[in-house]
Amino acid sequence: MATPTRSPLSEAEARQRRWVCEHRWQGVAGMVHFRKACRGLPMVQNWTTSEGRVAFRLAKGQGACFVALVRGFNEVSRPDFGHLGAWPLQGMDLGLPEGRYCDMASLSTQKGWDKKSCPREVHVGPTGLVIRGEVPEGDLLAVA
Repeated sequence: MATPTRSPLSEAEARQRRWVCEHRWQGVAGMVHFRKACRGLPMVQNWTTSEGRVAFRLAKGQGACFVALVRGFNEVSRPDFGHLGAWPLQGMDLGLPEGRYCDMASLSTQKGWDKKSCPREVHVGPTGLVIRGEVPEGDLLAVA
């Protein structure tokens, strides 16, 4: 389910009170799962760029999580920044074992999720480095 663009209230009710259903936004359910998976893990590494890219690796023992964000384009407040495009993650060490990881922020809901299909994935190779995956401009990626 895509992020709602309309209020579930009637037009008259919506004018009287603003109702925002953040819990229905795309990615929120997946981020709740991500938060639970990463609870209590300390940050062990971060990546930043002056252009507006930031990432964090959290890890302790067998638990590991990774989150990365890329600034979007805003022609109103900062036209001088321009577009960054996607952030390719190839070669980054996420601290995760080899495998295919679902970007929890890309899930529209976890209800009925089969854990086999995922809108956006990161593939970690046998050396522990990312072999495929990227963060779209103006978006975030979260894997655990």
